Amino acid sequence: MKFLILTEPDDSHAVLVQIALEKMEHPVRLLFTADHPTLQKNSIYVDNYDYQWRSTDRDGTWLDNDYETVWWRRPRMPYLPKDRIHTQDYKFVLRENILFYEALTYNMAPHAWWINAKEAANKANSKLLQLKIASQCGMSIPLTLCSNDPKDIRYFLLKYEAEGVIYKPLCPGFWFEDNQTKIAYTSQITFLELPHNQLLQLTPGIYQKKITKKYELRITCFGNHIVAAKLNSQEHESGLLDWRAIPQGQLKVEPYDLPLEIKQKIIEFMRKFGIVFGCFDFIVTPDGEYVFLEVNEQGQFLWIEDYNPQFKMLDIFINFLLNKSENFIWNPNNYKHSINHYSKEVNEIVAENLNHHVDLNSANKCKE
Repeated sequence: MKFLILTEPDDSHAVLVQIALEKMEHPVRLLFTADHPTLQKNSIYVDNYDYQWRSTDRDGTWLDNDYETVWWRRPRMPYLPKDRIHTQDYKFVLRENILFYEALTYNMAPHAWWINAKEAANKANSKLLQLKIASQCGMSIPLTLCSNDPKDIRYFLLKYEAEGVIYKPLCPGFWFEDNQTKIAYTSQITFLELPHNQLLQLTPGIYQKKITKKYELRITCFGNHIVAAKLNSQEHESGLLDWRAIPQGQLKVEPYDLPLEIKQKIIEFMRKFGIVFGCFDFIVTPDGEYVFLEVNEQGQFLWIEDYNPQFKMLDIFINFLLNKSENFIWNPNNYKHSINHYSKEVNEIVAENLNHHVDLNSANKCKE
């Protein structure tokens, strides 16, 4: 089988999957979409009989469109440095590159099995639509306001401040400071901590009534094969609001037997969105209620195996890819792939990728 993975150069998940598949003698291409147009050239040939895509970068030239499986992992928009083009032309040239990228990726590998289909992925990344669909599927959701109206935001905080109100952005937020990457985690806010109204109006945000947690769940769905991990986040002061803030390696992760009813609701949710893979976050309250928070249709999942080797996440995903169907059940008797087997190789390949491809996750945007 022939695989195409669209991603970015520091994506160790993609590299681990690439290594495992290539050891099984499956051709794999990692396509770093932010390399276009500075480090990558793409051409589309169309006539009444044929459609061809030719792509060239430092590793070679590809003239094909016949991939059997596409992993729409972490594609990035074309990156166009402002110093490469006249200021007055920048907006036009950038827009042309984005339109070309959209056309290229919408027509890419039309007969392949996608994880996840581009249209479905775009739809599933709407956090507000997620909450609506989750509720329609019978899941409990947090009481939520998403707004840039200072009046509505202030009223929401005053109404629920006794129970607590948390804030989170609509998309992951990070910035570079003192040679470090800072991340905006979920945080609790009060009425008096809000900025002035003019500033508050400029950025919409998600405000939710705080939910008391007993523990949290990270549920990874490989089609119909569901793996639930219990995250003992409430054992750590730093993880009370957001388990991601717990120092690396200190979070206790253990297997969890998810009720059939919750599994069925999750599968229904995925069907409504048209996705075949996703990482779900749930709260379990002291009363045993399961509360849906969100799904990341391309979330990180191999870290679970790193924290607890009982989880064979890489092997499950490799077999899921090879299965080419959401109707998938993993067979532990055929276990072959572990992240520990490939740790040295993945570090070397990621370092090589960062040296030769556009990296948008650090202050240094591009290395040539």
